[in-house]
This record gives sequence, structure tokens and C-alpha cells, in this order.
Amino acid sequence: MSSAIGNEIKIGRVLFVDINKIPAIRKRLGFPSAFSKIVSSQYSKVFFEQAKTFAFVTFKGIPDEKETECRELIENAVNIISFSQLGYCNRKNNSQFGLIKDIRTTSAHIINTELHEFTVDVSVESKVLLFYLSKEWKHFHKNYFYLNFLKFISNPPIKMQRLWKDTIIRAAIMIGKSMQSRDLEYCFLWNMIVIEMLLTGPGDKYSDSLPERAQAFLGWIGFWDENNYNDKIKELYKKRCQFVHDGNSKNITVADVVFTDDLVFNLFWNIIQHISLFPTKKSVVDFSEKIKAEKLLEIKSKVLPRTFHFMKKDNSEINYKRI
Repeated sequence: MSSAIGNEIKIGRVLFVDINKIPAIRKRLGFPSAFSKIVSSQYSKVFFEQAKTFAFVTFKGIPDEKETECRELIENAVNIISFSQLGYCNRKNNSQFGLIKDIRTTSAHIINTELHEFTVDVSVESKVLLFYLSKEWKHFHKNYFYLNFLKFISNPPIKMQRLWKDTIIRAAIMIGKSMQSRDLEYCFLWNMIVIEMLLTGPGDKYSDSLPERAQAFLGWIGFWDENNYNDKIKELYKKRCQFVHDGNSKNITVADVVFTDDLVFNLFWNIIQHISLFPTKKSVVDFSEKIKAEKLLEIKSKVLPRTFHFMKKDNSEINYKRI
């Protein structure tokens, strides 16, 4: 973590701190004595040499009984940081980081049966990369919604429905998991679930509700109808159902994941930046119905905020080859 963010970042109850800053804030962190004494034992010294970033959670109770809860808090906070990769990184160069690592080694033996020759190819594939909360990272997110989302976690609007707040946070955690995954179907499914979480409710016919609600938030862009986004979202939902109900994922493509990335990013952007307009899931549904009615009557919208935004990443063909 760079000095641009003060070498620390707080996600809910979890505080992530750069190792070099810990001695300076050891009282705030609750260390009872000088940091040098804390790491004087060989075990503590090795522990604090293992990483550059450490997560702190304050709790009351017996450590053995609280370990699972604290670990879950940290894993969720890591995924919320991973969520910040959405829009900031391309899928082909995003990072996996946190408590669990994934390194794959692949060996290929290619044999020429006519010449009786063979070659051996060994490759290591890993997306376990440093994710740097840099000056550039902060500058990017100042122009969008992520920094406001972090404030929203701790300080939601007074009239915010708790259930809806929890849904939004869970959706962010899911996208964080999606951003760290290399599994095409997994990324696609998480994205689709999040879109459903943000836009639909009990009793909805999802194949109709998803494109209608998405259009309410994003249909004002000039190329929505031109690119048949409504039909595209219906097709995505069909692919989602084929995968969930029949285990059929052959039609899911990287382009589908990239498209749903754009949908999720812009839905979050407009909801978080206008959270006072959307304190409940019902307010999202009501907003969609009003936009739909205005479109049917072919009248200029009085409901759509002029401050709605849309950002589409410039994804070159190379970004569509793999996750």
C-alpha cells in the first residue's frame, strides 16, 4: 500500500496496514508495548517477515472461538479490495491475492511418432501477483465510485434498509471473488448472480426483468438500442440457466464475462453515487417501472438523474482470448 492512501485502508472492521507503518501506530492497533518487543521472539519475528501487509481485527472473546469469524471478516475484506480491480484492470492482467494462493504448473510432452523425437514444455501459470494500492489506483477510483463505496460500508444513509445494504456488500464480495478467479464459468456465474441481486426481487420473471431494469439505469446511452443490449442480456440469462440447470457451459465466452463486467461496474457506479435515491431494493424496482412508463409514453424523462454515468473499457481482441 502506497503513501497515497496513508499506507493503510479500512474495510468495515478490518484494517490493512503496511508492515513499515505498524510501529508508528502500535498504540492505535492495541499493542501493549513497543513493537520491537512484540517481535523479539523468534516466532513473532518470522510471522512479521512473511508479508508486507497485515490485517488487524479487534474483538472480544476467546481467540479459538473467534478465529473463524475473524478469518471470514478478513477474507470478505480482501474480496472487497479485489472488487476495486473491476474497471481498473483488464481480466487478463488482474491479480489474485489474499489468504489462499493458486499456482499451476503444466507439463506437456509432444511426441513426433515418425521422427521419434519429442519435446518437453514446462510452464508455470500464476496470477498470484502483488496488487498495489498506488497513487494511480487512488486517482482512478476518485473519478468513479469505489472510494464512496468504502464510506458506504461504514456510514450508509440513515434511511438505508439494512437488508439492502447487506445485499450490496455481498454483491461486492462476490465480484471480488470473480475478479480473482481464472475459471471462465465461475466468473460468468458470479457476475450474473450479482446483476440479479442488484436488479431483481421475488416474483420477477428474470428473463424480462433483468434487461428492463438494466435499461432503466443504462439504456440512456446512445448505443444501447443500436447494439441490442436488451436481447444480449436475455441471451446471457439463457446461458446462465443452461449452466445452472443443465451444467452446459459450452456457450459461455470471455466476451460474455467482459460484457457483464461492464454492466456490473456501471450498475454499482450509478447506485452508489445515487444511494440516497435507492435506499431499498423496492426503490430500484420503482425507478425502473417509472422509466419504463416514460419510455412507453415517449415523453422526456423526469425521473432519470442527469448525473448518471456510463463507462465502457476499451477491450482489445487480446483481452477476449482468456481469463
